[in-house]
Formats: sequence, structure tokens, C-alpha cells
Amino acid sequence: MEQNVNKVVSFGIGAFESARAGAETLLKNLETEINALIANGESVQSENAVKIRSAVTDASKRVSTLVDQVKAQYTDLSAKAQKALADLQAKAGELTAKLPINKQAA
Repeated sequence: MEQNVNKVVSFGIGAFESARAGAETLLKNLETEINALIANGESVQSENAVKIRSAVTDASKRVSTLVDQVKAQYTDLSAKAQKALADLQAKAGELTAKLPINKQAA
């Protein structure tokens, strides 16, 4: 019985190690293949490839500029909203102080 349990455990350990080694090999092979495809793509200098790279670069710059503009507008709007809220709270405090109920209590 004990020997069978040990065999099952050893089988499990062996299967795990085999799967782990296979996964590592697969990842290394995949990485090598991806790097080869990247290198191949970088070496292509056809008219279409140059146009695509240029379009992607331009689009990326435009998106980056847009994101920067949105961030700046958000920051500006947020600051204005905080100031408006503070002004509103101050005005509400002034009006509350002028209420007849508050004057009688003083």
C-alpha cells in the first residue's frame, strides 16, 4: 500500500516537473519566435511598411498630445470647481450669519 502511494506521489511530481519543463521550453521558443518576427518586421523597408510605421507614430503622438490636453483641462476644471465650491461655501456662511435666527442667538 505504502509503495503504491509513493508511486502515485512520484508520478505526480514527475508529471508536474515534466509540465513545468515543457512550459519553460515553450515560452523560450515562443520568445525566440516573437523576436525573430520583430527583427524580420524591422528589416522590411517597403513603401507600405514605411507608411504604416509613420502612420502609427503620428497616431501615437496625437493620442499622447490629446491625453496631455485632457489631463491639463481636467486639472484646470478641477481647480476651478474647488474654488467655486469654496466660494459657494463662504457665501453660504455669510448668508447664514445674516439670517434673523442667527442674529437673535447672538
